[in-house]
Amino acid sequence: MQERELKKASKFEQKLPEALKRNYIPLIVGGIVLCAGSMLLGYTVGHRQGLTVVGYDADAEQLVEVVQKQKDSLKTLNQNLNTAIQERDIAVNNSNELFTALNKAKAEKIQADAMSTAYRETLRQRGGLSLNVHNLAVKALPENAFEYQLDLMQVSPSKSRAQGSVELRLIRGTEVLVVPLEDKSFNFSDYQRLTGRWTMPKGFSPQFIEVRLMGPVSVIKRFSWQNGEAVENTATFAAEVPQAEANVH
Repeated sequence: MQERELKKASKFEQKLPEALKRNYIPLIVGGIVLCAGSMLLGYTVGHRQGLTVVGYDADAEQLVEVVQKQKDSLKTLNQNLNTAIQERDIAVNNSNELFTALNKAKAEKIQADAMSTAYRETLRQRGGLSLNVHNLAVKALPENAFEYQLDLMQVSPSKSRAQGSVELRLIRGTEVLVVPLEDKSFNFSDYQRLTGRWTMPKGFSPQFIEVRLMGPVSVIKRFSWQNGEAVENTATFAAEVPQAEANVH
């Protein structure tokens, strides 16, 4: 009896671990699956956070670059604006100076005209001034060309107009050259200026230049060619008048 009981007890002990193993296997497998899932979840979250940080750094660098470009562009615009303001101020200042000078010139012209009118009236009361050559100026130009400026004057007591024609002659000994004039006529009350241009024949050097006024009263006035006064105000000459060669008479 005792031997049978011992055999049964031994068989029970052998069957017990096997039952326990069968009962713990699902728990072990579940633990392994749970650990693997936890590791996978941790890796996924960490990887995503790493990507997020890298992407944020790239966006930040691009944003800094864009902001810097905008700053540079704004600096250039400010410089251009400052330059434009300075140029505007200079232009306004020059405009104001020109306006002041123009007003001054107008005032001086009005004053000069008033004085001229007063002098003419005084001359009329004293018998007037007959037709005469007030001034003759000649300026040398390139290519043997010359420009002339002829000022005529008359103050008539009856305020009649001076009408007629003018002739310019170049004289050397017995040789006489008549300068062709585009406009030979004059017609004025008190004063008239005639301007023009001619080309001197090569090799000809005059001794005198003669002005002849032909009208109700003839006037002849001769000037020394060498002793003519230098012309300082070249703007008063007629640069638009075409060139012409003198005729030999």
